Formats: sequence, C-alpha cells, structure tokens
Amino acid sequence: MELLKLIKNRISTEWKKTFNDNVDILNGITRDQNQKIDVVDKRIDNLVLHSGGESPNEVVDARVNNKAVQFDSLSARLLKTENTHDEDVEILNLAQIDQQKQLEQLNNSVGKIVGSLGGTINIYISSERGNDKSGDGTEQKPFKTIQMAVNTIPLLSTSVITFFIDSGTYLEDVIIRNINFISFELRPIENIDTLDPSTKDLPVKVRSISFAACKGYCRISGIQIVDVANAPNYGINSEQSGYTVINRCKFAENTKSLTNNYAAVRINGTSKANIYGGTTFINQRVGIYVSLTGEAMLANINGSGNTVGALADNGTIRGSISTSFAATATRADNYGLIITKGTVL
Repeated sequence: MELLKLIKNRISTEWKKTFNDNVDILNGITRDQNQKIDVVDKRIDNLVLHSGGESPNEVVDARVNNKAVQFDSLSARLLKTENTHDEDVEILNLAQIDQQKQLEQLNNSVGKIVGSLGGTINIYISSERGNDKSGDGTEQKPFKTIQMAVNTIPLLSTSVITFFIDSGTYLEDVIIRNINFISFELRPIENIDTLDPSTKDLPVKVRSISFAACKGYCRISGIQIVDVANAPNYGINSEQSGYTVINRCKFAENTKSLTNNYAAVRINGTSKANIYGGTTFINQRVGIYVSLTGEAMLANINGSGNTVGALADNGTIRGSISTSFAATATRADNYGLIITKGTVL
C-alpha cells in the first residue's frame, strides 16, 4: 500500500508540495524493494526442491550428473564423485605398483638370460662366512655354497666369470648347465701358482663339478675332489660343452673299489679338454675317460697307483703318460684313439 498524499489541509501550498515529493520518493523506494522481494522469492522457489513446478530448479539440476543420474541430494552427488575419484586413484596406484613388479620381474628375467656386456663377474664363496640367503656374492657378503653362486649366473653372458672360493670343504655336486659365456673359472681365493698337488692337499675341496651343455671357455683350477663314495660317476665332468681346462687339480681318494664306473675326469660328446699344470691322480680306477668323440690333451700330469691312466672310448686322447702313472697307462676301446706325437697307438 502506498502512502497517501495530503490533498486538503490548512498547510501552505509550498510545504504541501515538499511533503508530497517526499511521499513520491518513498513510494518509489517501496516499489523497488517489492520488485527485489519478488526476485528473491523466485530465487528461493528455485532453491526449494520441486517448488517451481515445471520451472527450472537449481537444486534438482545440481543433483544430476553428466550421465543424467539424479541423486537424493547435491551432497550425495558430490560424495559419490569424490569416492569414485578416490577409487580411481587407488586403482591407478595399484596398477602402477603391479606394473613396477612386472617390470622388476622382467628385468630379473632379462638379467638371468643376458649378463653384463663385456664385463667381469667375480663371485665369492665361503663355507664359513657365507650365507645363501643374505649373501650377494661380494667379497664382503659371499655365498655359502658353490651351487647357489652358479644359480645366479646369467644364461647368456659376454662377461668373464670367476668364482673365488674360500678354503674349505664343499660336499656338493656342482652342475653348471646350459650357460653361454666367454670364460668361466672356479678357483681358490689364494694364489694358485704356489699350489703343488703332488706334494700336499689343496685348500678347496669339492665332491664333483660338471659343465653340461655350456658354450665357452671352462676352467677349473686348484681344486681337490673328495667324498667320491657319495659322488656321481665322476669327479670333474665336461659333457657337450666347450673347451675345458683342468689345471693344478687333485684326485687322491681311492676309487678302485667303486662299482659305478667312476672316472676322475670325464670328457664326453663335443667337449674338448686340456689337463695340465701338475694335475695329480692317485689310486684312481680310471684317471681320464674320453668318450663319444670327445677330445683330451694331456700335458704335465702326475700320479701313481691308478688302474687305468687314460681311457679313450670312441674318443680321442692326445699326449703321453708314464708307465709309473698306472697299471695300464692308456687304453683305447671301440673306435677310441690315443695319439702321441703324431703317432696313433
């Protein structure tokens, strides 16, 4: 309701005009406020759920997501969005962790297949200080067993691999199988140049060592074979492998009574071997057995009391053995060959 103007009164005309002008101003303010109230009322109507009938409703619109899914409240929609975001982040984190594990497994697999390029791999073993669980093959943290160290070598390597073995007895049947390398040597930590197998025992003692289906230069230096009663039918074996060197080794436990066709050294198949450096054979049933087109070169070997010094069974043996070395210094079975200075025996 607007304010009423003064129409008839005894007040002067000038004062009346001023009063009425003020009334006009107040009425204008009132109309403006009423318009603002109408706008606010409409805004409030839009904020109250479904109060506007078919008109646009802001709260209803806010409760609907981009896929036209309507939630009970805006808070519910926001909560759902945040939870979904958190779940997505968690899934991504788990996927990232899983991918990292897969990458680590892949790297480990590649590491087992391919070794470092053209480098040197030195592995340390100690029966007293070593540990196969916590050891890593370093000089400070050596492995306890030779076979555990072998199991860490890549299947394919262009590295020079050397096992430095601490003094002690290793009652193991060590098998190096299906590994391709440039060079692989097993030797004592101490200087092997001072070792004389013919006069004293060697510091590192192992039950048996075998290179099987390997490719590369295989070398065994300064190692004595022991516990032959519990060994396979060899002390050192090279089967379908590359070039094997046996240097300054010793075979001194009596094997004459063994019934498993034991031979101190067996060279089979495509393997070739060089046995030298004062390697010593004492009281062996068979010192060196070469079969199935295998070849062995003998130079500067010592020994006595052996039954058969060197036996070529469809294999080839090059070199000479003294008559004091064995009751039968050399023997050729089937198509075996014994070659001495260009002469076939």
